[in-house]
Amino acid sequence: MISSEKSSDQIKEVTSNKIFNDTTFINQHKDGYRFNSDSMILSWFIFKMLFKKDIAISIEIGSGTGVVPIVLNCHGFRSKTYCLEVQENLFKLLGQNIEKNGLSDILIPIKDSFLNNPLPAVKKCNLIYTNPPYFPLDAGRPSPNSEKAKARHEFFGSLNDFLLSASKILKDKGHFIFVYPMSRIQFALSCATKAGFSLRHLYFYQENPSVPPSLFTAHLVLSNCEAVSKTELITMRDSAGEYTSIGQEIMYDKA
Repeated sequence: MISSEKSSDQIKEVTSNKIFNDTTFINQHKDGYRFNSDSMILSWFIFKMLFKKDIAISIEIGSGTGVVPIVLNCHGFRSKTYCLEVQENLFKLLGQNIEKNGLSDILIPIKDSFLNNPLPAVKKCNLIYTNPPYFPLDAGRPSPNSEKAKARHEFFGSLNDFLLSASKILKDKGHFIFVYPMSRIQFALSCATKAGFSLRHLYFYQENPSVPPSLFTAHLVLSNCEAVSKTELITMRDSAGEYTSIGQEIMYDKA
């Protein structure tokens, strides 16, 4: 399904795409920032880490079109979540997707940057998660007018910025979870330590058995105590290009 909407000085085509199961749909711009497996991986990892925990209040940094919290809900995760998105074009779609999937009672869209402290009433929360921009501004030549570039480059803050701000509003032993490229793992874990987080779980993701991992997810806990970290390697597809059983679990509802 394709429609059109006027945004700034251009027409942006919007597609409605089925994700995860037969009843969940996401509106996204045909030529803009579109979700990929990173978002599905992050949703699955958050649920796997925290489904047994009592998570009353969550914050998502850079919600985009809302894929991560919407798919989290499909998994059975029911936390009240403030979905922060700074880009006007994406924020409009975020609101549409929350409403069309019937989640307005637990997902609250907020148009602002996490670094602006847009939730003064939320003194302490249980969980902050993000699929953050992967690239610094000096990596390549990102267009400042591109929806894709703004989502992928650190125009509105870096993972280091988010960790430092998160440490001020998370409860003691609160959770911070993110997905990030392997090429920046040393940077990410160094930032986490400096911000006062301990590593609990570290998962690596390879597309198939013949290639090295390209992504990782990290589960951090705000705590100065020594924590035992657990690692796991996830292979998304087999040698024939078909999703493995765990790849299917990440990408599709098996119920």
